[in-house]
Amino acid sequence: MAMIWIALLALLVALVALFVAIWLRGQVHALQLALQQLQGNEHEQPRGDGPICVVYNPSKDADFEEMKRVVAESAADAGFEEPIWLATTKEDPGVGQVRHALELGASVVIAAGGDGTVRLVAGELAGTGVPMGLLPVGTGNLLARNLGLPLDSIRNLASIAVTGRSRRVDVGWLSADEGEKVPFVVIAGLGFDAQVMNSADDDLKRVLGWSAYVVSGVKHLKEKRLQATVATGSHEFPIEARSIMFANCGGLPGGLMLAPDARIDDGWLDIAVMDTKGGILGWGDLVRRIGLQKFGMQDKMLPEAGSIDFRRTQSARVEIEEPELVQADGDPLGWAKSVTASIEKGALLVRVG
Repeated sequence: MAMIWIALLALLVALVALFVAIWLRGQVHALQLALQQLQGNEHEQPRGDGPICVVYNPSKDADFEEMKRVVAESAADAGFEEPIWLATTKEDPGVGQVRHALELGASVVIAAGGDGTVRLVAGELAGTGVPMGLLPVGTGNLLARNLGLPLDSIRNLASIAVTGRSRRVDVGWLSADEGEKVPFVVIAGLGFDAQVMNSADDDLKRVLGWSAYVVSGVKHLKEKRLQATVATGSHEFPIEARSIMFANCGGLPGGLMLAPDARIDDGWLDIAVMDTKGGILGWGDLVRRIGLQKFGMQDKMLPEAGSIDFRRTQSARVEIEEPELVQADGDPLGWAKSVTASIEKGALLVRVG
């Protein structure tokens, strides 16, 4: 009996040690994020005299009246006039509104919407020197997550957007089949990830949040691999994979980490090539490996049924044998056989705290 109790006690101690180790890794990650923000922060920007403009997506399931009240209070506390709210439309999901804000001499343009709204606002503000604030009310809210913003408090988000420090971050640019370049600030890609984004049900996203993408992903587990040639600088190599992604930063919803070494202000794109074999076993192994990456861990013991390989570059070109769906920060961009991606270092100022 004594040996049983000793064994149980040892098991308990081991479990506590495991949870403590995971917690400590989380704290270290939070500290690293804080240090990155301090290193990437600009000096305090001089306060502009122009108005605060908010580009918002009225189709989002959010209490915009409450949001307007909170932002107005933050603006008044800082000595600003009533913010100007510019609604997006299906025909113009953000570009025209930002251009109008710039014509008004905006001191800051706040993006109030999902990842798509943030992406378009960021693209228009890139290179202007006008900072972007964030009021994320979408499903993924990926940029805000990667910047460590307080997603649980609209008041804190409003305060940061109005009076916070500005951090300089990179902006990615993607072109499909030699078309117009479109911006992304988190992750763009082709193959499985684009299929998932394209087929995710909007009603289900309202109910389940980011978990709706898991439901969408199940539909595409049996899709065939893409066959492609990737060119980075003077190197060219063939690829057979489920998905090819270009990461400006690596954090995903649910605490997952796609590209643990990707940094939003380092001037590099991290190409993530994702593949599986062995059916559902391969997908399970892939998810497990992505989960381990959050804690800086890799598994070299078990057979590899799922894999993610990384390459770092400033620009890349992908030629695909058959057309594949393409996405930028979750926005489906249609089908393409040729995709180019590049990074513009430090092009955007973002309010971070």
